[in-house]
Amino acid sequence: MTMGSCVVRMPLSEPNVERYLDEHPGFLQKYVVTHLSETDLKDLYEHWYKAHGRKSSTEKERKRSRTEEEGKSCHAVEHKTSIVDNQLVVPPAGKATLETPTPEEAMDVVPSVAPGKQLHQFPNRQFRKTVSREGAPILKPYRRSFSDDLINIRSLLPTNLQLPGEPGEEPSARRRSREEWRQLNEPDLMMELVRDIAQDLDLVSLCFKILLNVGILTNGDRCSLFLIFGSGDQRFLVSKLFDVTENSQLTDMYEHKPIRIPYGKGIVGYVAESGETVNIPDAYQDERFNKAIDMQTGFRTKSILCMPVKNNQSEIVGVAQVINKKDEEGPFTANDEKIFERYLTFCGIGITNALLFQSSVIMYKRSDSLVLLAHYIFEEQRDMNNLLRRVLKKGCEMFSSTGCRILLRESPESDGLTTVEPENGQVVKSSESFVSCFEIYTGDDIKNKESGDEYEFQNILTPQDALAKFVAEKLKTINAVPGEPIEGFEGMVCAETIGADREIRSVLAMPILNESRNVLGVVEILNKKGEERFDRNDESLFEAFTLFCGLGIYNVMNFERLIKANNAQKVVLEILSYHASANKDEVSLIEREEIPSADSLNILSFEFADHSLDTDQTVLATIRMFMDLDLINKFRIDFQSLIRWSITVRKNYRDVMYHNWRHGFNVAQMMFAMLTSGQMSQQFTDLEVFALLVGSLCHDIDHRGTTNQFQKLSDSPLANLYSTSFMEYHHFNHFLTISQVEGNNIFKSLNEKEYADFLDLTKTTILATDLALYFKHKALFKQLVENPSTNWDDGENRVLLRSMMITGCDLSAITKPWEVQRMVAEKIASEFFNQGDIERDKFGHTPAYMMDRSKRDELPKMQVGFIDNICLELYESLEKANPLFRPLLDGCLSNRRNWSNLCERRTSFADISSANITLTSINTNRVGTLSNQPEEESGVEG
Repeated sequence: MTMGSCVVRMPLSEPNVERYLDEHPGFLQKYVVTHLSETDLKDLYEHWYKAHGRKSSTEKERKRSRTEEEGKSCHAVEHKTSIVDNQLVVPPAGKATLETPTPEEAMDVVPSVAPGKQLHQFPNRQFRKTVSREGAPILKPYRRSFSDDLINIRSLLPTNLQLPGEPGEEPSARRRSREEWRQLNEPDLMMELVRDIAQDLDLVSLCFKILLNVGILTNGDRCSLFLIFGSGDQRFLVSKLFDVTENSQLTDMYEHKPIRIPYGKGIVGYVAESGETVNIPDAYQDERFNKAIDMQTGFRTKSILCMPVKNNQSEIVGVAQVINKKDEEGPFTANDEKIFERYLTFCGIGITNALLFQSSVIMYKRSDSLVLLAHYIFEEQRDMNNLLRRVLKKGCEMFSSTGCRILLRESPESDGLTTVEPENGQVVKSSESFVSCFEIYTGDDIKNKESGDEYEFQNILTPQDALAKFVAEKLKTINAVPGEPIEGFEGMVCAETIGADREIRSVLAMPILNESRNVLGVVEILNKKGEERFDRNDESLFEAFTLFCGLGIYNVMNFERLIKANNAQKVVLEILSYHASANKDEVSLIEREEIPSADSLNILSFEFADHSLDTDQTVLATIRMFMDLDLINKFRIDFQSLIRWSITVRKNYRDVMYHNWRHGFNVAQMMFAMLTSGQMSQQFTDLEVFALLVGSLCHDIDHRGTTNQFQKLSDSPLANLYSTSFMEYHHFNHFLTISQVEGNNIFKSLNEKEYADFLDLTKTTILATDLALYFKHKALFKQLVENPSTNWDDGENRVLLRSMMITGCDLSAITKPWEVQRMVAEKIASEFFNQGDIERDKFGHTPAYMMDRSKRDELPKMQVGFIDNICLELYESLEKANPLFRPLLDGCLSNRRNWSNLCERRTSFADISSANITLTSINTNRVGTLSNQPEEESGVEG
């Protein structure tokens, strides 16, 4: 105001200044930018955050930096947030947890997702690389806090969604007062209140806003919201947000204990069950109203408006209740009901979305925890104590419990039975007892708190747990509290029945089963923190936890059994090297002998017969083969080692009727004749010749006198060890075993590549004696030998040629002079019939034609079929490949004529055995039913 030249300054009131700044926001912004320094702006910024109850940016940066450093650290501390904490949200720090409710209240807290709908996919875990004790790299997961998880979750969702904040953090936006809301007209008010809850996925914040907004719409004094949990007859209603007024604060809600109401009981229960709206003008006149609450609180309930909250599928998910109109406006009107119902339609959708989000967070945390548990299991497979210490600790964290126990029925060193001593002093074996109990305790259940350890771990070697025995016997999951009877279980759950030395407040127990559904042990989770008992969510996660425990325990047991098996194998090899290897006297005896020439031994002939040589002479003849092929010089074989190896091979053939050392020696002699008299050594390399001779000698080593089919029928270890060609693979592996015994290594001069190639050649040679491979490739071999332009230097053609040669050697008894066969007739027939007798008597199986003792008089007919179906085509092809093999084909044809004559005369087996007529030698390794047998049935092994 101006009076003349005098200016009168009127004092400005704070409301006037505030009104001016509200009307001119640009002025305030310009003033701040032009007049405040950077420090002033920072102080103002920090002050604004503190005034609104939020953490300042500096504090957030410090926390974020600290979190990142912890994530980078090799010893990042695992967060203490429970993986399944049975909560609808994570409450602020220092406040009581907001559970979905107590005891059995979390039975169906996590809602199911409708088919076709998917929860959000969360980022993969980050891993850091560390090194195990053995030096092998291991990927270990970072330890993350719940805020880290929320950062990942937020990155997947629209930024305008309001998610559960960090503990202690509250929304910063100031809500309008009830008076400000009510200044809007009804459509605008409804739209604004719908927008207020539309983007909120924090269930507690959402429900709190709903109740505040309901009060605004109906002008109600106080509001409550009850959510429905459970299913079927187990449903109930729980409210943590009870009697919310316009002056209520969200943080205060965490101090309230949940209020639980039985389904169908009281006004709220009736609305939940019936789905009807209840509008009571005078609560005290309604018999469903519980006056006790007013008596406890001192509040006077006058009118009540109670309405169901439905989701988008018209299913009731909760009940909203408004009490008393403000300002003595009387009861709630029909218009209040209409507005209330319209708004709750949007509220039901919002609550369903929040519940789905909570379920996705729980699922995320569960999978995160199980992945971490899987890492524990696969990182530690050598020591049971270390494995169970980590698993039990994780179990306490996952279930928010103070104790976790695993009782084992079998130790890795046991045979599956535990020695116990009854009262009468007689020692017996029992599989019903537990041999050990691993347990861990934390929190208030730690006895020795002076040690400062967060967890107390121990192993009880003689556990007594009646409840665990009951669980193992009945294969049941037990979720119980003390004083609660369990059907079929004598007594109550307590420290005495469980065998624990601590108080038992709740227990969750489940058996651990292996793949055969045999019980390995029992897992027990003890004493739920802050809860009366474990809930159904715990049971669901517990099943997965138990499966992982079983996997880890089974792996450790198998590893320790493998260690024992390896040690046992070493002992067997040691025994073998002593008993099944040549001793010094045997080696010296052969070493003193002069090695006869090949001519004097007649081993160059295709008509060689071994009956003229004694056992030691067969060993000398074997050494002569190596000498004449010049293998000793070419591969610098130690002569004494060759003698020892040859004797060891002889001693490792079993004393069966036909597939004994004599058969192996005869096959090697025929291969020697093919390489020398047949001049095939010029076709192959020195290493190939070496492998052909060694493979021939060892092709039936440790033969049991039975076929591959018999191994499969009897479910022998060999049939379980190999998938096909059981005996052939065994022969090759046994050859490797004896060759590794000290003093038997005739291959030590070979370099690494030569030795690898030699083993591959030898393996191919031995496996080719399975007739199944002959039938597979005989057509191709016939095609190659009939084509004059075939290149036998081609790798695949060479393999096929070597395979057909060893097959011809293996079946060569059919080509020998007729008189030679008499010495092998009874042996081969006896071996066949012995197997047939076992198949019939022990397994109740009808033996193959050639194995059936009752069909022995039809042997000539079988031999003719054998020659026609297998031998003739083989030797015809070999003769076309090398005309020098003609004696083999001639011998085969000659023997066919002899067997055909016996067929025509219907000669009996007894007549064949007693007369100067011998049966043609058959390789029982390779032959099934010989009479017109189909090719695919002929590849059986002996």
